[in-house]
Amino acid sequence: MAYAEFLGAVDILVRMVTELPDVPTAARRELLNQKATAVVEARAGVAVLGPPIVLSQAEEVAKQCAKLEKLALRRAVLRSAISALEAAWCPRNAEWCRDPHHNSAYVAWELLAEWGRLEDEERWEKLDLLEFTLQESHALEAEQVRQVLDVANSVAHWDEMIGGFVRDPLLERFQAVRDTFVDVAYGSLDSLVA
Repeated sequence: MAYAEFLGAVDILVRMVTELPDVPTAARRELLNQKATAVVEARAGVAVLGPPIVLSQAEEVAKQCAKLEKLALRRAVLRSAISALEAAWCPRNAEWCRDPHHNSAYVAWELLAEWGRLEDEERWEKLDLLEFTLQESHALEAEQVRQVLDVANSVAHWDEMIGGFVRDPLLERFQAVRDTFVDVAYGSLDSLVA
């Protein structure tokens, strides 16, 4: 029962992290705190009832959850901005589009996609361009632009925050650790029955 509660709390946290970009900014922190607290409380149940091998793996899952929690708010800002910029691209032939708002949305999207791989000097040189294109895209409100620029000033874990367009390394690492916990937990239950 404690294992199932822990997995349930963990899965709800991960679902919240993936849905956070669609949640209004003002509500994000409180929702995230609720889900992260539930994981901590559920982990306590595993600590009381689980054998050392299960507890050890639960700690690994909890570490990944803590990393998700740490990056979730900034990740939500970026992923929300990326979605808004993609929605602001030209709905017809982007190659021939002359609409400055559509072009700005694409340039801003491209800058955000590569931002973490730029050298510090390149980022400083392109910061004004990023701000200009974010504003000119008309895809984001002024407060959203400010939030994106705040996040852009700290590029640690950028690829994990922005996620992948095909793969999402942060969630893939989490899933691998979660799967190992499930295997260990089921293994410990089998040994109790035998």
